[in-house]
Amino acid sequence: MITIGVMTGNSLDGVDAVMTDFSDKGDIHDIAGISIPYSSELKQNMLELRQVVTDLHSDMTKASKLPLFKTTLSAYTDLVALTIEQLIEKSGVDKNKISAVGLHGQSCGEHNPPSLAQGAEPFTTQIFDAPTLAKKIGLPVIYDFRSDDIFNGGEGAPLAPMHNLHLSYALAKQGMFPICFINGGNTANIAVITSGDTLRKKVLGFDCGPFNHYVDFLARAFFDKDFDEDGKLALEGHINSMLLNDLYNEAALTADGENYLDILPPKSSGPHLYRMEERLKNYPLAEADILRTVEYFAAYTVFLSLRFIPEKYDFPRYFLMFGGGWKNPLIYRDFISLLTGRGLVLPQHAPFAEAIRHRLRGEKFYASLSDELHISGQYMEARIMADLARCFLLKKKFTASEITGCKKGAICGIICNPNENTRRKGRGFLYSRAAKGWSKLKK
Repeated sequence: MITIGVMTGNSLDGVDAVMTDFSDKGDIHDIAGISIPYSSELKQNMLELRQVVTDLHSDMTKASKLPLFKTTLSAYTDLVALTIEQLIEKSGVDKNKISAVGLHGQSCGEHNPPSLAQGAEPFTTQIFDAPTLAKKIGLPVIYDFRSDDIFNGGEGAPLAPMHNLHLSYALAKQGMFPICFINGGNTANIAVITSGDTLRKKVLGFDCGPFNHYVDFLARAFFDKDFDEDGKLALEGHINSMLLNDLYNEAALTADGENYLDILPPKSSGPHLYRMEERLKNYPLAEADILRTVEYFAAYTVFLSLRFIPEKYDFPRYFLMFGGGWKNPLIYRDFISLLTGRGLVLPQHAPFAEAIRHRLRGEKFYASLSDELHISGQYMEARIMADLARCFLLKKKFTASEITGCKKGAICGIICNPNENTRRKGRGFLYSRAAKGWSKLKK
């Protein structure tokens, strides 16, 4: 089955789209991929819309009636359609052979899962116009993947682990098991494919916390760059233990002040928890030192997150990294240093670090970028959407209680076919079905 996946992340840098062939034997092969950047106008409008939604306390009913919402969503949909059209042209694949498009949509409001809702209604917020997109490209569009998991009591995230499980089948044949996939995007998340005493394969996953978020913010604030390419901006900086300690305590806080980094999985996070920008921008250190410490912190949070892998499961021996943050060689080397016991660890975290290394038992481990194994890291998140579309069509569940904390796994998404009356059929949504207030609407 051939499907297309489309992803636009929190960094608002552009549209990633990939066309992937999923064989009946479990092989996963990318036919073509393409990325088209946001225009400066669209990026600015998305930022303004994100702030409007925040000011409206995530009330999407009100936000969706504003002219800014309509013009921004229209421009976004046009860009996604253009990206898909260019992808199909690049691939040379007959459109009739493409089963569907999986569309994540643009997150523009608060992601408030059960782990953060504290007993109140959980919700999530992405925007999309699947009916218009389906008509423009002449293909079925499957979208709104997070809502079904929220309806089932789950976090709605992360979505990567089930796709990572599907990728692991071919890797296991090469002896790469147990394996840990680590996504280094705006937020980091991990997926561990392992087994325990029962020898049954198990997939675990959760968000680790901020990864690129503060790095990209400081690159813009200090150096007028979109990101720290190859770690060059922080290369002359030094890791500061005081700032590292402050980052750990303040970089990701829930609404009631709880440290997200210490919350037990299942859990998910996002930019609405990351509110340390101004403090970092004015921190009493050299700019290069601040950036260097923030980059170390990205690796540090991922490393410490390994402590949440239950003892009853075998600890991973293979670590496969993907996402833009891992292209920074400083962050990559920091993570390896922490695994091997050479990295800086704060005193309060020394027992955690020792326990993680003890589980490695001094044995050799393998770590690499996914690209080195011919698995595109650039299009990993877009491929997740392609996989979600495939699983929807095959009626396969894409979430599990061990990953999102849901009561039961969910088949994720809804479908819009070209030229059908989706509004009459109740499928023409412009924002997440599990947006704020969904529980009242479902009664």
